[in-house]
Amino acid sequence: MELLFLPFFLALVFGALGRLITPANAGTWLNGYNSMSAEEQTAFDLQSYLRLQRRFFDGLAWGLLLGGLLGALVHNGFIDLSEANTDRYRRWAAPVTLYWTLGGLTWFTWTYRDRLPSPRGLRFLAPGVLLGALILVSVLMWAGDRPSTLSVTQQGLRIEGMYGTDLPWEQIASVDTVAEIPPIRMKINGFADGYSAKGYFKTKSGAKVKLFVRNNEKPILRIQRRPGSGPSNQTCDLYYSTDAAHLYTRILQEQPRLSKGL
Repeated sequence: MELLFLPFFLALVFGALGRLITPANAGTWLNGYNSMSAEEQTAFDLQSYLRLQRRFFDGLAWGLLLGGLLGALVHNGFIDLSEANTDRYRRWAAPVTLYWTLGGLTWFTWTYRDRLPSPRGLRFLAPGVLLGALILVSVLMWAGDRPSTLSVTQQGLRIEGMYGTDLPWEQIASVDTVAEIPPIRMKINGFADGYSAKGYFKTKSGAKVKLFVRNNEKPILRIQRRPGSGPSNQTCDLYYSTDAAHLYTRILQEQPRLSKGL
């Protein structure tokens, strides 16, 4: 749900940013312009720059607003997509929102770097930082959406990838499959983009869980760990969705006791 409202929040922020700076307060609030001498400020075409900046932020805001409206229509069933298309939408909604935002800001600061009211030596700093952030976000989204791999070993279970972990047999109380994960209230330390969820989350009942789940993967493997065998990060329930039915059968072949939770 938090991602559903992200485009609307960002649209509001950027729409406001485009109107935050005016000729009356630019001497105080417009970075770069406020450090110019009086002669440099007189020579700088402030009115043209502010119009350019407002048009850019308005375009950014309108794109986010339209994306948010599309997401709301899909989420509430007003646009009926097939399961495959819904899956594609969930996978690309968050990346497109972030790329539109960071990519747009990178393009603006690069394209108009010679018109920005900042020292020439710093005009490459903003597009460079934004491009670095865009690359970092891309890597995180790529790593977060990759399926985690659960393997069954003689010692226990091993989940590889982002937030991977080892689960010795003696720390596992029971294993079963469920149709859904418990309702989630908030993310504690993890990754979530509406398509994949990995890491630690808190449920609406207040319990901590660790997730390795992807949209539309059913059933979901639930691994209940023994309480009191370590910190809460090592004893909370764990949910894993990729090929869960096959893995459940494989785990019970290795450790039949786990179906009874003994």
